[in-house]
Amino acid sequence: MSFLAPASLGSFADAYPLSPTMLRHSLMGQPLLSVEALAKAALELPPEYVERRIGNAAKGGEFKMDGSDDANVANVIRSIDTSGNWVMLRFVEQLPAYRELLDRLMDQIGPAIAPSTGPGLTVRGFIFISAPGTLTPFHFDCEYNMLFQIAGDKHFATYHPGPPWLPFDRHEAYYGAGGNMLPWNDAYEAEADVHHLQPGDALFVPYASPHWVKAGAEPSISLSITWQSQWSEAVGNAMHVNPLLRRWGLPTGNMPTWPKAPKWRSLSCRVARKARLL
Repeated sequence: MSFLAPASLGSFADAYPLSPTMLRHSLMGQPLLSVEALAKAALELPPEYVERRIGNAAKGGEFKMDGSDDANVANVIRSIDTSGNWVMLRFVEQLPAYRELLDRLMDQIGPAIAPSTGPGLTVRGFIFISAPGTLTPFHFDCEYNMLFQIAGDKHFATYHPGPPWLPFDRHEAYYGAGGNMLPWNDAYEAEADVHHLQPGDALFVPYASPHWVKAGAEPSISLSITWQSQWSEAVGNAMHVNPLLRRWGLPTGNMPTWPKAPKWRSLSCRVARKARLL
């Protein structure tokens, strides 16, 4: 069974890897993505891979963790329409049934991405369960992402992965265990490429593209499948080794743009890791 419409896969292949692209899918009735199945999955995952946050953040504000001791996360998910929370199930590929679902999706995505960036590497799965109106603040993720809207709707705003939206120092700091939240400027509002996702819509988000997300008037469920490429892994290595090279008085260069890869810096990073310098 094909989850992705062949016609939308063709347009995605044409736009990949640099441009956000809308696709169509048929995952809405997938039992693993029902509220009850997700409540059970939250209990099966190790606790450190289940995040619960308060869904009243601002675009430049803190996305606060909800550390309530008296709330079972499964019950929070079951009552997501009134809980005021945002829940993320991280690395769901740890659960065999979800691993199989991600594998089937990657089998369909793979032929569209391979000609440009090669096979998808380090495939991960994330599921987001959002209370009505939840805003995920302005941030970036250092991976390629395809997000499938399952229930409810949301507005997903994307930006070019470079200055002023993604400053170089923020991108570099991420690889040194820095955060992925970004400073907000109200002028960015008019510069967003806003995608309105409804059930059956999917959105490809390019590597490191800054974005914010706002859920609609109903509870939202979304599935993200993410991957790396040889190019994105090389960029990550280069950004990680940059501070070390700088301390040694060596050049670090600018942020590489696809398809140009920072080969010598990536190699330097691998050598530094083996020498336990990173």
